[in-house]
Amino acid sequence: MLELGVDEITLVLQLPTVNKSLLSVSDWRDIAEYLIHKFEKKSDVLNIFGEKESEPKSPAGYTVAYKYGEHNFYFAVAYHEFMIDMGVVIKFSAQALDFYLESTGIRVYQFLQMVSCADYEQRLSRIDLTADFIDEDVDISEIYQTLMDKKVAIFREQYNARIGKKEYRKVPMKFKGIITGEEVGTIYVGSEKSNSRLRVYDKKTEQISNKGNKLDKALQCKNWVRFEGVFRNEYAHQLSSALMNIQNDDEFGNLIASTIYQKYLFMQIDNGKADAPTYYAQMIIDCVYDSSFKLRASLTRNYELAKNIAYIFYGSGVMNTFYKLKEFWGMDAVMWVLEYIAEKLQDDYIPNDDCRYWIKKNKTDYLKDYPDFNKYVNDNLTKLL
Repeated sequence: MLELGVDEITLVLQLPTVNKSLLSVSDWRDIAEYLIHKFEKKSDVLNIFGEKESEPKSPAGYTVAYKYGEHNFYFAVAYHEFMIDMGVVIKFSAQALDFYLESTGIRVYQFLQMVSCADYEQRLSRIDLTADFIDEDVDISEIYQTLMDKKVAIFREQYNARIGKKEYRKVPMKFKGIITGEEVGTIYVGSEKSNSRLRVYDKKTEQISNKGNKLDKALQCKNWVRFEGVFRNEYAHQLSSALMNIQNDDEFGNLIASTIYQKYLFMQIDNGKADAPTYYAQMIIDCVYDSSFKLRASLTRNYELAKNIAYIFYGSGVMNTFYKLKEFWGMDAVMWVLEYIAEKLQDDYIPNDDCRYWIKKNKTDYLKDYPDFNKYVNDNLTKLL
């Protein structure tokens, strides 16, 4: 199965040029707050994320930032007090975007169309597009080796008006492989400083290692490789315009697939020339012509607490300690320690500041997803313990 989606976005709101030219720096703070107010109304972020409050961790280059509600992900709206041209930035991390889209039941293109407003101009400064190969046996080490051996290279389609047909032009892109154990787990294609860069990586391993918010999906599949294109600045601006004209999910999926393969078309090489797309590139191309894809569903599960519980069992030495008690004095000794822990928690245990802060950030989301502890056990702990 091939799933297409958007991982994260950064949106910038600007005053229309004619209005900006009449504005003084002393007026900018009030105007920026007004633009944020308009965005809040259009996007309904107060109802979706929670109450607005100051965010100490501003996006890079910005001085005034706000967060909404208490969550374990990063979502911020910000502006610079004295830099009008920086506009108002809305930064969604991947998990924040999933949370928002899952809560509203809409797609990214619908979000952009929904928050459009006559009071500001909007465009993306970053968007990450993804193609997930799930149980398709895509081998990252093989991709890397074929690139190294120059059996595969990155090409771009272009129309040659002189001969009246399409041809392929090789793009001299740098690539770097990150080795995990004996395998290549990640490939980066393109420069880190460029306006677009592709990352090919083992999403299944990443989710299991980090107990990510798509852990259950990772555990259900045999293999999962993600192609993730990061598009910034001018490329993101172009995608902003295109997304504003999308009418349905098929067009949305086609835009994602065509953008990835037009920028990063992996072609087999024969006698130094482009021969044919690789099988994984062909799968992305096929999405454009026959809609052979599924749009990735948003998912915002938090497995951090389950990870902590699993660590108690498998990594902390607690189980070995209990086993020693059992071997010396039997299960009565184990139960005495467990009951003592329960009494300590109930009566006089004082958590540290990190624990209090974690609870503040996560409590609302956990109880929304799992109002009943039995559901939490069935959905989380049975997969890890």
